[in-house]
Amino acid sequence: MLACNKGGSAGTTLPDGSMGAGDACTGNRVTATDVNGDGRPDIEHVQRGGRTYCTRADMNFDGKFDVERFYQDDGVRLAQERHDFDFDGRLDQLSFYEDGALVRKELDTNFDNTIDTWLWCSGGWVAKAERDRQRDSKADVWETYAQGVMVEAQYDENNDGRVDRWDSFRNGKLVLSQYDDNQDGEPDRSQETPRQSLGPAEDALRCESATEAEVATLLEGSRP
Repeated sequence: MLACNKGGSAGTTLPDGSMGAGDACTGNRVTATDVNGDGRPDIEHVQRGGRTYCTRADMNFDGKFDVERFYQDDGVRLAQERHDFDFDGRLDQLSFYEDGALVRKELDTNFDNTIDTWLWCSGGWVAKAERDRQRDSKADVWETYAQGVMVEAQYDENNDGRVDRWDSFRNGKLVLSQYDDNQDGEPDRSQETPRQSLGPAEDALRCESATEAEVATLLEGSRP
């Protein structure tokens, strides 16, 4: 039988600065491009101190910018990217980069203007995730991945800040669940998943998306 990690709270590592905290995309020089010829700028490259500081784009040509990209000191490598996927004027996803590599994402998955999912990335794959199912700005699910494949998940089912359920996965399939029934921080009951009930494995989770590739293509083609 597999054994999950046990004991108390999973220990949240939620980062500060969620929901768009940070500098605005402004500068002392703006280069605008009208991609679709409707007389309105669809892409703006903003400079500060002689370098490209940020870029913003209107992906659906409705006259409002819904993507912002911020660059590192070299004006080329990405530092942060902000998306408004439902075009309501509010951010739904923030992506953070180090040395040009994507290292973390923050997502508002139900479009209620509150970040509820945090993803940590390694080599293009999801390595760790934390989720807020109660919408109270606190994580109550903690997931561990290997090359984007789920290895373990821990849950705070009663929202008391302590883990009370542990799930173990093999090759992306749930094989064992353990439960803390008396709320002492340790599993009291185990339940293995019958082989005939395992079902197909979940797809490995990547940290990139087709939408990001589309944005990159559009923006890079207009760089000054």
